[in-house]
Amino acid sequence: MKIIDLIKKKKTISFEFFPPKRESDLPKLYETVDRLSTYNPDFVSFTYGAGGNTRQLTIKVSKDTKIANLTQVMTHLTCVAHTKKEIDTILDELSKYKIENIIALRGDKPKDIDIKNELIHATDLISYIKNKSNSFCIAAACYPELHPETNDFSEEIKYTKLKQDKGADFLVTQLFFDNKDYFKFVDESLNKGITIPIIPGILPIVSTSQIRRITKLCGSKIPNNLNIKLEKYKDNNLETAKLGIEYATKQVLELIENDVPGIHFYSLNKTKSVGHVLSNLGISTQTPEHII
Repeated sequence: MKIIDLIKKKKTISFEFFPPKRESDLPKLYETVDRLSTYNPDFVSFTYGAGGNTRQLTIKVSKDTKIANLTQVMTHLTCVAHTKKEIDTILDELSKYKIENIIALRGDKPKDIDIKNELIHATDLISYIKNKSNSFCIAAACYPELHPETNDFSEEIKYTKLKQDKGADFLVTQLFFDNKDYFKFVDESLNKGITIPIIPGILPIVSTSQIRRITKLCGSKIPNNLNIKLEKYKDNNLETAKLGIEYATKQVLELIENDVPGIHFYSLNKTKSVGHVLSNLGISTQTPEHII
């Protein structure tokens, strides 16, 4: 089933996972996916490493999850370092396994490798997929706090609008910690003619050092009041995880109260914090696992 058809019917809950670098580590990922599938997500997504370096494992875990019929699957697909012929092969393989949902991204450029892209931007990939087949539902990324390579908010909105114009069916945001940034982005998007759903991406914090590293890479900001608390618990992962659960719960509650089309959890391949947030919101009646 195409995810856009789900979004038209209900507010969705979804989880994102990343494949391991080694196939021998797949059983641990499958265990995590199985555990989070008990929360009845509407779909799950699987990421694609820099330069597509987890391509085969991304497709494998997407296929296996689809075959297991745990939930709907959205696979990440990047155009960086891929030729059009390689993209064709991937699309054919996804079609073979009846995977109908793709989030089309430019992707991170691999380090120390000289690459020549045939498809330069995410918009090029979206257009290419759309022209090849109408059988895919295409999602795209958006950045309420600006893409790290963009310096102007109006430019960010322009690029986002182009993704819709090229054929994206819905958007998923980069992680953010201040809902005001999301609401501002949505309002301005609507003003500029962006009408496709914009699903907020939420990451429950589990480690101070980890979230500092992640936000530095993706350009997201940590609000000052949250930053002070993270610094206080920087050497105590249990208290940091409790703080992350509390903060994410409040953040998601406000988003739901403002009628967002869904919530996309960046799970970091962990189940406990997401489970506690869902339990706090009354979305799940399961008894969540101990945080640590």
